[in-house]
Amino acid sequence: MKKYLCLALLTSLATSCVNTSLQPDVVSRSDAQKQQYVVFGVVKDITNVTIEGDREVGSLTGAVIGGAVGNNVTDSDPESDIASVVGALIGSAIGSEVGSAATKKDGVELLIETDAGKFISIIQEVSSYSYSVNQKVRIIKRNGKSRVIPFD
Repeated sequence: MKKYLCLALLTSLATSCVNTSLQPDVVSRSDAQKQQYVVFGVVKDITNVTIEGDREVGSLTGAVIGGAVGNNVTDSDPESDIASVVGALIGSAIGSEVGSAATKKDGVELLIETDAGKFISIIQEVSSYSYSVNQKVRIIKRNGKSRVIPFD
């Protein structure tokens, strides 16, 4: 049992260290000091959205804990194995929902008309920046990701 709990804690710790910020003012370490492509535009519409949470961390942790709990339900080896599998499945399902709810973020969808006349939509996590219709912004692009920053 202790072995499974230690594994669950280590898994949670390792996966929680991953930076998955979707805020425009947070830049990953790997993107620092690298050239990025910049486009300018004007905000045409703003829609509040919810960015769904990450289910993987909770699912994995729940499976490990559920398997450990199921393993200790009985002393019989065949029944213990079955209980471990059932516990892992139930734990994974519960952990998935808990993980999703815990990592869900408020977001904003910005519809932007670029200076080239094209319309683009970018969804990002709510940050300290505030946006308004007809506000000038810069769109910073790198490796398929875009961030929208107010341009004063």
